[in-house]
Amino acid sequence: MDSGRSALSPRARALRTVAFLAVATFSLTGCGGATFGGQKADTASVQLLNIEGVDSGGVYAGIVWAGLTRKDQSSVSVTLDPGVEPTPEFFDYLVELAWSVNDNKPNEPVSVHIRSDPQLNVRELAEEAGWTSLHELAFDEIGGPIFLDDVEERFGPWPGEPPEVPTDALILPDAGEQ
Repeated sequence: MDSGRSALSPRARALRTVAFLAVATFSLTGCGGATFGGQKADTASVQLLNIEGVDSGGVYAGIVWAGLTRKDQSSVSVTLDPGVEPTPEFFDYLVELAWSVNDNKPNEPVSVHIRSDPQLNVRELAEEAGWTSLHELAFDEIGGPIFLDDVEERFGPWPGEPPEVPTDALILPDAGEQ
């Protein structure tokens, strides 16, 4: 009558089923659960680099340890082609692009830096875009941090949806001037 298989009690079968479901759930969602919305930093960087007038740059999400304190950061840095002028809409786009990165939820201000030739004052550009609570010492002529509460107030909860590239966000030099 023994067919080589041991019969499991109903309790053992139930425990085995619960264990299987737990393992399946963790393997599908990861230990921390799934993050919905947004995009990876690599995808956001490709979007940024495909904009006419952008020479180089990227969108970055990273973890920095300061002693025992974990700092999750999101930032964007861009260098424009010579003679290209960014508009306030371009500055907004950069903040929204950094906010859409879902690699890890930032607990530090979102940083935006723009380099141009000639160098424009990015602080003035940010203020023209309506960012008025900029840190006086940390935000300078090439950029700096924007407080998370301000970003969330403007673009909603993290991670934001990947933004569309605004049209005419960069003023390109006339072809005859080059």
